[in-house]
Amino acid sequence: MAKLFDYNNIVWRFMGRVADLFFLTLLWAIGSLPLVTMGASTTALYYVALKMVKNQEGYIWKSFWKSYRENLKTAAGIWCIMLGMGAALGFGLAVSFPGQGAGDGAFFWGLLILTVFYLFWLTLVFPLTARLDTGIKGLLYLSFMTAVKNFSWVMFMVISSICVAALGIFVFWPLLLFGAGIIAYIHGLVLVHVIFPKYNWNN
Repeated sequence: MAKLFDYNNIVWRFMGRVADLFFLTLLWAIGSLPLVTMGASTTALYYVALKMVKNQEGYIWKSFWKSYRENLKTAAGIWCIMLGMGAALGFGLAVSFPGQGAGDGAFFWGLLILTVFYLFWLTLVFPLTARLDTGIKGLLYLSFMTAVKNFSWVMFMVISSICVAALGIFVFWPLLLFGAGIIAYIHGLVLVHVIFPKYNWNN
C-alpha cells in the first residue's frame, strides 16, 4: 500500500507526465490564439518537450514563456514564410486537382510531392528553432536539409502526428486536450535520441 502513495512509482510518474502534457498543450493553444504568434508558441512547445524527454523541464510555464519570449521574432518570421508557402501549395493543389478543369494531372502530382517535402520541412523547422540560434535563413536551410537526410525518421514523425490527430478527431476526442503535447513529446524522443546526436545538437 505504501508503494501506491510513493510519488516516484511508475503510476504517479505517468500521471504526472500526462498532466504536464495537458498543461503544455493548453499553453500552446493560448500562445497560438493570435495566428501570427503560432510559430513562437510551437517553438516554445518543442523547447519544453525536448527538455521533458531529457527530464530537464523544471517549471513548464517558466520554460515555455522563456522560449516564447526569446524566439518570438525569429519564429514569427519563419511562421509567416511557412504559412505563405503552405497557402500557395494548398491553392495550387485545389485548382489543379484532376477534374477541376485547371492544369493537368502531372502538375497536381508534382505539387503533391512538393507538399510532402513541405510537411517534412515544417515538422523540423520549429524544433530546430527551439534548439539552435542561426537566424531565419540558417534555420530554414538546416531544417530542410536535416529532413531530407533523415527522411525515414521524419516520415515517422509526420505519420505519428497524423495518427494522434486522427485518433483525437474520430475516435477519442479528449485526446485533443493533450494532442499538441503528445505530438511534440513523440517528436522529441526521435530528435533527442536519433537525429540530434548526429549533429551534436543535444549539447
